[in-house]
Amino acid sequence: MRVFACSLFSAGVFVLSFASLLSASDDLFTEYPLARKDAYPTAVTAGQDGSIWFLEFTANKLARFDPESGELNEYPIPSSKSDSSEITIDRKGVVWFSEQDTNAIGMYDPSTGKFAEYILPTRKTRPVSILAAKDGKIWTLGWNSDLLVSFEPKSGKFKEYTIPWANSNSYDLAEDADGKLWFVQRANNSLSMFDPDVGKFRRWRISKQNQSPLGTVVDSKGYVWYIRMIDNQLVRFNPKTESSTPYMLPKNKGTQQIKLGPNDDIWLVQSTDNRLVRFNQETGLTQKFNIPGGKGKPNSLAIDRKSQVWFTESFPAKLGMLDSKLAGELKSSLKATFKPEDLFKK
Repeated sequence: MRVFACSLFSAGVFVLSFASLLSASDDLFTEYPLARKDAYPTAVTAGQDGSIWFLEFTANKLARFDPESGELNEYPIPSSKSDSSEITIDRKGVVWFSEQDTNAIGMYDPSTGKFAEYILPTRKTRPVSILAAKDGKIWTLGWNSDLLVSFEPKSGKFKEYTIPWANSNSYDLAEDADGKLWFVQRANNSLSMFDPDVGKFRRWRISKQNQSPLGTVVDSKGYVWYIRMIDNQLVRFNPKTESSTPYMLPKNKGTQQIKLGPNDDIWLVQSTDNRLVRFNQETGLTQKFNIPGGKGKPNSLAIDRKSQVWFTESFPAKLGMLDSKLAGELKSSLKATFKPEDLFKK
């Protein structure tokens, strides 16, 4: 399948030229149309066995795609209108997802083929972001309820923590190596952290101007990454020094999600621009990949164990894949040393 232009952009505080451009390949993208064109696939994640799982929002289904066989299986979610939003997989291979309308977290066990739905203790929690932690607990954020909720699968018990800053619109959970949870507060313009060991929250105000921050990923060095939407910057936060480094992104109409890829590359999905973007920390360069057709409206992305980048497309409904190994590596022979502004105001 033909891929449109592949281009590079320097993402420092100021722009540097670079040694060479990577050539685009006709075989970078593969797309798999879904049977129901209006299924509206949204959140996607990669399983440890190589399978790709995603939610079909309109069809109210959970779907599994096997890249090796090309087989797609769809499983109707028990609640008739769950409004399932986000998805995660725990270390046992069990699939978890948030159900906004049902006010529950859903579970599907591939080994038994059975679903379970667990109603949250507080009505209208509106769970959105969901995370399977390393210790086996499942965490979810209430979008407009200012609640962070943990669920213990063995006991079936919930525990709620009230986020101390009202009307936070908290979103995008990520876990660091120490088990601390990170997320952004879109309405409160903050990056936040919760330490389960002590049960306490911390936050760092981003700027005086509201940035509607998006995304949270933690890389192998412990840096926390997120996006300042208004300033169009990808930001690296160092928890040890509590300092931040901004990187300008290519001009775009909005980013939907960010994910961590191999070698700590940061991947972004930009729906209106109909493209994927890769940012390389070592060089500070970004690479744009325009999705074939120009109108797919990608929603979410995930990176599998083979470094393949999977994404869902809305119109018509498709599952897409970009082979990042075929895209090459981002390299620059020029280096510069500079001190960027500190974004967090104490």
